[in-house]
Amino acid sequence: MFDLTGRVAMVTGAGRGIGAEVARALAGQGAAIAVNDFVPGSAEQIAEELTAAGGRAVAAPFDVSDYDSCGEAIARAAEALGPIDILVNNAGGSPDGMWPMPFLETPRESWSKFIGMNLDGVINCTHHVLGSMAERGWGRVVSVSSDAARTGSYGSSIYGAAKAGGEGLMRSLSKEYGPKGVTTNSVVLGLIDTVPKEFLESMDVGAAYPMRRVGTAKDVAAGVVYLTSEEAGWVTGHSLVINGGGTG
Repeated sequence: MFDLTGRVAMVTGAGRGIGAEVARALAGQGAAIAVNDFVPGSAEQIAEELTAAGGRAVAAPFDVSDYDSCGEAIARAAEALGPIDILVNNAGGSPDGMWPMPFLETPRESWSKFIGMNLDGVINCTHHVLGSMAERGWGRVVSVSSDAARTGSYGSSIYGAAKAGGEGLMRSLSKEYGPKGVTTNSVVLGLIDTVPKEFLESMDVGAAYPMRRVGTAKDVAAGVVYLTSEEAGWVTGHSLVINGGGTG
């Protein structure tokens, strides 16, 4: 199951953490990978790792919040590997020092950074790949969201709003592009162990998650592989919650 041989995937924010693990998992199922990261060296390192393991991969460094840069990099990746069949919108997060932070203490100038990283990037990249997917009659778009969007999270109001926007985009696009063979879904994450160590140490994990642990990047990657597979061809407009039973 989940054989992705012959498919080409772009994973944004794949230079480390969740994105890197998603790239490894998709490559492990046979997909060629365009590795995006804002930091060129990080993208190149993961692309080299995947290539050394016997896969096909190229680095695709660009800022997802820049629409033109997205288009140029996606075109270069398609030239090197073939048209993009799978897009994983993973790039995002919080500007340094801005999370968690109560809403009224969040500086106005930081809002555009949150939105640019977590919503504009999803819109930009998706806009550049959907047309080609629809023309070919097959495509998978998966956007990484958060419990901050689904149930809310203290100190994460702008972040949650941006992530909720990405989920809404996937649901709406499922109506437009489902008839054309393209699925658009989200994975909604609880706390993953890629967050700063001091934040993990401050949490009562047992109280927050019935599974008595936080999630791992491998947990996320497994869900993404499923949603990008042929077997998930009748799943679209869906938000797959991967949060160990947490309720926010």
